[in-house]
Amino acid sequence: MKTGFLRETLAKESRAYGFTIAFWGSGAMLIGAHGVPNLIEALLYGSGAVIGFGILTLIAYRGESLKSVEYERSDMVTLGMIHYVASLAPLIASYYLARLDPYPAFLVTGIATSLLYNLGMLVEEAIDEKIAKNF
Repeated sequence: MKTGFLRETLAKESRAYGFTIAFWGSGAMLIGAHGVPNLIEALLYGSGAVIGFGILTLIAYRGESLKSVEYERSDMVTLGMIHYVASLAPLIASYYLARLDPYPAFLVTGIATSLLYNLGMLVEEAIDEKIAKNF
């Protein structure tokens, strides 16, 4: 078995995997509470996700948002690839946010999922670095 190929694949897919769990799970919470969304509800959910991502982008790049930005590939601690905080925190929040009326529920859940997923990755990174230093 070629573990090198598997390792490379897991590292490349890690962020998309966690992101999918967070957004699919949050959407499932909303569908469970309100049924299949109509066009407006789906647009609110998508818009919320874009708003949340936009908020984080503006904070992270502080005024550089309209410029070309260099991107450095960062190293990840293997434990952080599992996304134990980033994937699951949005699901917990979505469980409670889905109890709102449909329109605010879809918008706020989209925002919260985007924010919590990305901020959860920061928490994971801090935890993982601390654990990695002890090994």
